[in-house]
Amino acid sequence: MATREVTRRRGGFTLIEVMVTVAIAAILVALAANALSESRRVSRVSGQARLLVQRLQTVRTNAVSQGNAQGYAIGPNGIAVGGPNAHQCFVFIKQNALASPVTYDVVNDILDPNGRDELPRVDTNTLVTIRGASGTQPGPFQIGFDINGQATVTPAAPFPYCIQVSDPYAPAIQRWVILFNDGTVKVQNNDTTGAYCP
Repeated sequence: MATREVTRRRGGFTLIEVMVTVAIAAILVALAANALSESRRVSRVSGQARLLVQRLQTVRTNAVSQGNAQGYAIGPNGIAVGGPNAHQCFVFIKQNALASPVTYDVVNDILDPNGRDELPRVDTNTLVTIRGASGTQPGPFQIGFDINGQATVTPAAPFPYCIQVSDPYAPAIQRWVILFNDGTVKVQNNDTTGAYCP
């Protein structure tokens, strides 16, 4: 009788199987990294819009409760921007408590030491841009509130005043902060039903 040789396959994976698995894992990691980057951008823009609403509400409340006109100034921001107050926003308090309209006077107004915000940036480029007048007015611009809580925008613009908060590298990622003439402020939802901003 002839002997038959039985070969056993060793346990383990072939080189092809390992390479296919590694390639699939690399594709999944690349997709996850892209989704994470997009999520971070959306979070950054949404967070800045919420901070802007909170600051404007606080300034308005303080102007009415303290009986002193105050405002919030937004400095130049965007890609490759420099100069004084670049990439910054700050609260100013008027020396003349009854001032109306409320605009920032660099010589006479008082800066609130707790009311200065730095926009997130890398070198001279902000990671979030803030533009007024429905996205057409780059910084600087100011929003002031008199002792009755009435809003003033400098440079002048009609109400409701739309402030665009967006990612300069992905302009589709944006939020709108709406300032009404009575001084109230809110973030517009992304749906366009009953939208005030473009």
